[in-house]
Amino acid sequence: DRGDMASRAALGAFRRLMRARELAFKDDHEMLRESRRAAREEFQKYKVVESEDFLKELLLGADEATTMLKHQLVQAVRKGDGEYAMNIDPERHVTMDPNKLPGEK
Repeated sequence: DRGDMASRAALGAFRRLMRARELAFKDDHEMLRESRRAAREEFQKYKVVESEDFLKELLLGADEATTMLKHQLVQAVRKGDGEYAMNIDPERHVTMDPNKLPGEK
């Protein structure tokens, strides 16, 4: 059934987004809470979608957000007065070299 497939696709997109936000906002409890609230709110807003094209667009948007959280967002931790340390993970963050994928040497 098409509705079941759409529900499974949406649930998969939601789960991937939840895992990505856990990586992106590790140990930042406020951002973890707020990002979960925002994602749930967006998915609930579009709980019933009749248009297959619109559903594909929504799922693509969720996947793009997941990619951004996993590979482009870098968490910074305040170390002192105006000083921050960036938590860069070379295994998952995009390099400045457009010819390399995350984790490539």
